[in-house]
Amino acid sequence: MRYHLNSSWMWGCVVLALAVPAAAVPAVAEESGQWFGRAVLVTLSSKSVKLEHRADHTVSVTEYDGAVFNADGKPFLDKARYQVVDQTDAGTSSGGYKTFTEADGSKVFAKYVLKDAKPREFRGTFQFTGGTGKYAGITGSGDYHVVLISDTALWDELRGEYKIPGDKPTTGSAAPPR
Repeated sequence: MRYHLNSSWMWGCVVLALAVPAAAVPAVAEESGQWFGRAVLVTLSSKSVKLEHRADHTVSVTEYDGAVFNADGKPFLDKARYQVVDQTDAGTSSGGYKTFTEADGSKVFAKYVLKDAKPREFRGTFQFTGGTGKYAGITGSGDYHVVLISDTALWDELRGEYKIPGDKPTTGSAAPPR
């Protein structure tokens, strides 16, 4: 048995297949909420340099890697990879950058500032500075509390709020500019 395909029918199916998914994609609503993350980190590397222009002045950079879980059981940054780069200028400032990466590759970026340091405990603030994938355009901020467990392991609690913008309404033609 031979089959004969009608070429005009096939082109109609192709046009329909291309048109329907675009029309069927729902707009993504803005998302916002509170976040309580619990994390564990280990030290990957640390480099300190002693400066001689004043007594006891060192500058250091430390890299950490680990995982964060949403303590409220919500999907926002639950079971994500958590990386930190800490920059400390002893006696002057301490802060750095946080990167959260979810299984689908979406990332959230944050910067942080140390506000209070007591032996083995550190507290400060963080601010979301952007993201990729489903977290593009994220904003928000919060507080963190780090406790050193050993020379190479620590845990971190992060509490804050976030806002992820939804799709922006479009006007005019969907055709690309000429």
